[in-house]
Amino acid sequence: MKKVSRNKKTNNSGIYIQGDVDGTGQTIEYYGVIQEIIEVRYSGWPKKKIVLFRCEWFDPSHRGTKVDYHHNIIEVKHTKKYISYDPFIIAQNAKQVYYAPYPLHRDKADWWVVVKSKHMGRIEIDNVLDVAY
Repeated sequence: MKKVSRNKKTNNSGIYIQGDVDGTGQTIEYYGVIQEIIEVRYSGWPKKKIVLFRCEWFDPSHRGTKVDYHHNIIEVKHTKKYISYDPFIIAQNAKQVYYAPYPLHRDKADWWVVVKSKHMGRIEIDNVLDVAY
């Protein structure tokens, strides 16, 4: 995916996934780029398949990801990669993002702004009520 979008004007291989809660009570979000899409098919009846993304992740620590809660801006340092080997995720759990570079700031050449995009034809609900009225 990264090779396909290298010389294009747009790039749609950016993704993020929510992880566990850290020690401060914040949910860790992992940002990355899809390297490969893998479809695994299981034989037998009923026929089943699952789609996996092999990703390259950016460092989720404060050295590789900055969050400005006041302005709702997330930045990732695209030159700082996640050290742990954990490249595969289930495609259904991923959400799409776009990475925008800083065009005029040489001091921020290593940082990209994360722009979260909405899926077309898919409704996302954050607050789900457990009680029916």
